[in-house]
Amino acid sequence: MAESRAKRMQVVLTLAQRNEEQAGQQLSQFTQQVDAEIEQLRQLEEYAAQYLNTYTNRKTAVRPQELIAYSGFIQRLGGARKEQEARIGRLQLQLERLRQMWRIAHQKTESIKDLIARLRQEENIILDKRLQKEMDELVGQTYSRREDNP
Repeated sequence: MAESRAKRMQVVLTLAQRNEEQAGQQLSQFTQQVDAEIEQLRQLEEYAAQYLNTYTNRKTAVRPQELIAYSGFIQRLGGARKEQEARIGRLQLQLERLRQMWRIAHQKTESIKDLIARLRQEENIILDKRLQKEMDELVGQTYSRREDNP
């Protein structure tokens, strides 16, 4: 007897599961990267807050050169913060695309699983009908033999 469709679909399911797993791994790695970038932003903001706090708590008079240097450094920190926020925004868009790719791969895997289950059910129904038909034929043959041999 030829190999059943459900059994042949197992190869397709294996490939779909492999694709889903790869998409999941990419998603996981990228999520870690985004989390690291968010942590870097948090550290940058914490450093800026500490710097501001330290500078504002100074008790001595501030010289003009220090004020200019301080102002320039604060501007660079603000620029770095904006750059980091923009980077995180771009990474989060990519992360959402990867999440969507994983969802699609997962849905495909689940659809194939459902298809295999339906195919097995159909095959079982066909086998049950075939078995019932064979049993009916055997009963009919047995009955015919009894009628022929009284």
